[in-house]
Amino acid sequence: MLQKIFSDAYKDISGSDIDVSAKFYKYSGVKSSVRVRSGVLEVKVSDALSDAPEKVLSALAYILISRIKRKECPRVHQKVYRLWINSEMMNDRHKELKKVRGRKARHEPVGDAYDLSLMFHEINSNYFSDVLSMPALCWGPRLTTRKYGHYDPSKHAILISKTLDDSRVPRFVAEFVLYHEMLHIIHDVEKTDYQSRAHHKRFRDDEKKFEKYADAEKWLLKLSTVNTLKKKVKKMSFGFFR
Repeated sequence: MLQKIFSDAYKDISGSDIDVSAKFYKYSGVKSSVRVRSGVLEVKVSDALSDAPEKVLSALAYILISRIKRKECPRVHQKVYRLWINSEMMNDRHKELKKVRGRKARHEPVGDAYDLSLMFHEINSNYFSDVLSMPALCWGPRLTTRKYGHYDPSKHAILISKTLDDSRVPRFVAEFVLYHEMLHIIHDVEKTDYQSRAHHKRFRDDEKKFEKYADAEKWLLKLSTVNTLKKKVKKMSFGFFR
């Protein structure tokens, strides 16, 4: 059934036929992907959707194929898929999959420059009246150029980018990112038919209560710009010497 759904959607969008390889995969979430390789449309759909109604899978097919064809997907398909994926049942299933299949963090809260556990206790006292239970805290395994933190509610865990564990980066910058992730613990995601918003107005208002909010934002923008340029230069160097 999955193969036919994607085959029909591809023909409707592009006006031509294509061989399709479509399978359900055991992902840790509900992600799905599609690509064309060697003339074959390769589709990987999370097995969390294996019992989804045909109209939901068809909506997903239109969304993914429209994306690779650079065409606007009809809103009716977006609405059908979003309603299903944001349902209480699917949210519970997503959390359970992340618990069972998600990668376990193997890094410690004590880094080369900063200790996340000390930061957490200070922030919890200064901004949350010590009401937050301590999550699993760890520094990420690699440097990043854009995303500097992540809160995983299924594991009650916060990961902070290794980029910030550097004495050249002011402590308040790492504190701000940790504070941001701690806000996710107390703020629910706002959901509509078409999207989920984690950074809604109430969240942003609380975020601005951080004492050095403006300075931290400037530092993060600076880090993103510098690290992105370094990444581009590195790629150019590899290309030059290859």
